Amino acid sequence: MPISETTRAEALSLVDRYPVARAALLPLLHLVQSDEGYVSEDGIAFCGEILGLTKAEVGAVATFYTMYKREPFGDYLLSVCTNPTCKIAGGQRIYEAYVDACGGHVDADGAGVMVEHAECLAICDAAPVVQVNYEMYGPLTDDEAADLLDKAKAGDPPASNVSGQVPPTFREVERELSGIDDGVGEFLVEAARRQVTEYDTPPAYRTGETEIPVTHPGGDVVGHGGRAFRADAGLETDHDRQRREVLDRVPDEQREIVEDLAGEGSSSTADLAGSVVDGRQAPPPAAEQPEASGAATPPSAGADAAEGAEDDPSPADSDDDAGGTDPEEAGR
Repeated sequence: MPISETTRAEALSLVDRYPVARAALLPLLHLVQSDEGYVSEDGIAFCGEILGLTKAEVGAVATFYTMYKREPFGDYLLSVCTNPTCKIAGGQRIYEAYVDACGGHVDADGAGVMVEHAECLAICDAAPVVQVNYEMYGPLTDDEAADLLDKAKAGDPPASNVSGQVPPTFREVERELSGIDDGVGEFLVEAARRQVTEYDTPPAYRTGETEIPVTHPGGDVVGHGGRAFRADAGLETDHDRQRREVLDRVPDEQREIVEDLAGEGSSSTADLAGSVVDGRQAPPPAAEQPEASGAATPPSAGADAAEGAEDDPSPADSDDDAGGTDPEEAGR
């Protein structure tokens, strides 16, 4: 199912909390689950689009963490601890009974529950333990566990005997886990903005392949460190705006050429971009010339000035120049 426009707007507000956009992936996946009830292929593509990641990169995360579900099931997730203490106390027996009663891990009757085994839930003194949408129940007898499943199937789970809370639906829990309603978004956005604008080191992240921080030149292109964020946040300089307008006219396949030749702070971006757009090969950036006394050399005359310097060995302060320099002569 398509991602709603409300979720799309909320996703962008989550990204604003992070100096590097890809850091928002885990909250975004929870937000997708709050919309879809699971993480679909459309949800994966949506996260990739928002963060500038490939579907493979998003899918690798969505399949690594067990809290992200890859198939729809309904409103209630029952997680049964089958680690040693709970297993010895009857957890494995409860888990197998649940799977048999449901006809698989997702209830075959469409009652809206999913059953999974869970790693240690860190409440061993209450073994065996079952969670319903991450609310704890335990210790449970076999009959109490069966009753818990029946009530979850009916859409009316009881309050947890540990927390006293009635578990919300799975989508409601996922929305809470995304952090979208935590009330601290504006503070996190400001913290991310300060990290980008007040420090010399650009935002960075570490990959699984190297201990070297991976930095984005100019920042993450869709996150706080990039031009897209600086424009939205009103942090663009005049140079940023001019450069963005110029690069917007450059064909995608040529943009990297212009970026490499012009550099992040070059003032020759417009000239280089114009060359590429016109179909000509972009010239290399002009070498920086030493500051000269007298009238400034017009840019178009730079080559002639260099040639003239070779042909005329006379020093600049000769008697011929004592009365001043003709602008046309200076240009040559």
